[in-house]
Amino acid sequence: MNKKIILSVYIVISIFLSACSSCKNENDHTKKVDSNDIKESYKMLPGDQQTVIDIVYKWNAAHDTIHLDSLENYYNDPVLFFKKRIPLKSVIDSKKYKISHADTYRERIIGRIGIYASDTGDYKCEFLKLVTINSKPNVYHSYLIFKKQADSTWRIIVESDKEADLRPELVSLFEKFQESESLSSGDFNGDGEKEDLIVLKPEQDTSGKYSSTDTKISFTNIDLPELVIPNCIGVNVLNENDVDGDGSDDFSIVIKNPDGEVGNVVLYSFKRGKWQELAKFKAPEEEVFASRQNLIEFAGSGNIKIRTAEKTQDSRDTLIIKTISTW
Repeated sequence: MNKKIILSVYIVISIFLSACSSCKNENDHTKKVDSNDIKESYKMLPGDQQTVIDIVYKWNAAHDTIHLDSLENYYNDPVLFFKKRIPLKSVIDSKKYKISHADTYRERIIGRIGIYASDTGDYKCEFLKLVTINSKPNVYHSYLIFKKQADSTWRIIVESDKEADLRPELVSLFEKFQESESLSSGDFNGDGEKEDLIVLKPEQDTSGKYSSTDTKISFTNIDLPELVIPNCIGVNVLNENDVDGDGSDDFSIVIKNPDGEVGNVVLYSFKRGKWQELAKFKAPEEEVFASRQNLIEFAGSGNIKIRTAEKTQDSRDTLIIKTISTW
């Protein structure tokens, strides 16, 4: 009797394992078919589009610590990189810094890549990109724009994602001063959660006089200390993304003085429990927003370039470019 029971159990287990193996093989086959279907569908595209799609996959695969240097083969110089026109070397150094300072880092394209031709002959590729940093996954609606070079190679001239483009603070007016009335958002302490930045400017009485000459910047995350900006009755705030590669968003402000003058720019970063000024400079009012827009020339190495107004020995105003360290 016991032998019959043991034999029955053995048969049931064998059938179960066989079924599981069949399911696994079927699933693996389905995955291969799906992958092959995607690749086969690209073969229906014109030759240039197939080439560009292939470059996108190679570009994505190069985002690891072994092949990072090969990324320079895919970019134009300079690159419009997340709304900032910066040199190719800055793009590569920024990526190197970000990836090398993460415990784990992986990028993966999800699903198909959409490709669209422009009237100028450039191609825009859109795709979902799953980025996992230190076991924290995030999905971005990424896009790359490719331009054909004189040597017939295709190079990336624009890299960004729709999440960054849709952030309202990234479309602030740069041609004239516009006060930021209330909120800007970002991950200013690098904990993976966004907080709101709240501008509290001094109020005016009925005669037009201000109650104080300080503007305060506070945050919905109470762990972030309040900033007090002296001699300031209003600011224009811009989230500058991660300028120095430390994993948290930085932001800059253009200050409006009580006399109405505009021109002081300050770039802030949250480090070791307090706010630090990565850069502080003054530019001519007619150039302050152009200076601020091009503030980040070189992020990955810890250096940035700023344009600032200074006096010559004969007391003339002159605009000079300085390179300063954010570290």
